[in-house]
Amino acid sequence: MKTLISMVAVLAATTFVPVAHAGLIYGDVGAGGNFAGIVTSSNAWITSSAIDGDMVNFWTFDANAGDSLSLFVTSPAIEFGLSLYQGIVDQTELLFSGFNNAGDFGDNLFLAGTNPVTGAIGTSLLDILFPITGVYTIAVGGEQGLSYDGQFAYNLRADFTRVPEPATLGVMAIGMIALFGMRRRVR
Repeated sequence: MKTLISMVAVLAATTFVPVAHAGLIYGDVGAGGNFAGIVTSSNAWITSSAIDGDMVNFWTFDANAGDSLSLFVTSPAIEFGLSLYQGIVDQTELLFSGFNNAGDFGDNLFLAGTNPVTGAIGTSLLDILFPITGVYTIAVGGEQGLSYDGQFAYNLRADFTRVPEPATLGVMAIGMIALFGMRRRVR
């Protein structure tokens, strides 16, 4: 019985481990939380002129269908914009397809983004519901009207609401049955 409970605990602990992916990645935000970043252009997101992950940062994560995400970006330096895509951005897509802050590019499907005309410091995307299980990418970049080079720091907060996977529910059910069985034997 102790072996079964140990197996349930190990399976439950490994279910939501973030997975890193190859490609143009600034970082993995799969666990949620606060992340610091720096871009080298004040307006590459708004002008869709990003040609690398330094001008616009790309953060990736895995999500299941039904999960939801809220994003918040703050900066004391410039205004920032956010876009969310299904897929993973790679260098060739930026060079040949061209970055698009409000639409599909390469094999990345646009899901949501902030409005570059009315953006302000403290930009956010709230309660985005993921349609399918897969890899997603967040683009974060400057939406300042004038073009300045330099280093512009920001803080990205990613708040996930995860829907348990069916396998996790099964493991939890087995664990509950085992605990119920142990309780009956004790009496």
